[in-house]
Amino acid sequence: MSFEILPIEIDDVDEVLAFTDKWIGKNYYDKQELLDILHMGIRDGLNASLKAVVSGQLAGIRISLAPGNWIKPTSRGLTKDLWNVESDSMAYFKSLFVSGDFQKIGIGRALSSESIRVLGEMGAKGVLCHSWLESPGNSSQKYLLSFGFQPVKEHKLFWSVIDYVCTKCGPSKCSCTAIEMVKYL
Repeated sequence: MSFEILPIEIDDVDEVLAFTDKWIGKNYYDKQELLDILHMGIRDGLNASLKAVVSGQLAGIRISLAPGNWIKPTSRGLTKDLWNVESDSMAYFKSLFVSGDFQKIGIGRALSSESIRVLGEMGAKGVLCHSWLESPGNSSQKYLLSFGFQPVKEHKLFWSVIDYVCTKCGPSKCSCTAIEMVKYL
């Protein structure tokens, strides 16, 4: 099965929102927040947030934030003193999800590889992410390790501040743990 990797455009926001509601959890993003996040993935005419399309159907997304565009005073789960690069050179992998209908055909790997390439073009010296410890079989961390990401620190209850229905914990409040991980470019 073939797929196409394309930048996520602002006009795609409603489709991406429906996709994230289904595959991440209902209300994980609201529309304005998603628009703001998508803007943070654009720098110097490049867009690091990508989608995979199979026969016109959205099959996967990789939302990434450009270096220097995402760290705020209120950002949680960041251990900057353990990073080997300055924070303004660190990009961020926000979300990767592939539809259950299109898994195991290389979409996630292709989205992440292309996003890393674009982030490098933007000048990133590292890419940070928060891996979902409770993912089935710890697949999230295993996947990131296969890309050369290294664990930095564990953050308990990382997603508990988001008012959404976690696909693992729901309908109760999310109690999942994030592992802060970094890949140096």
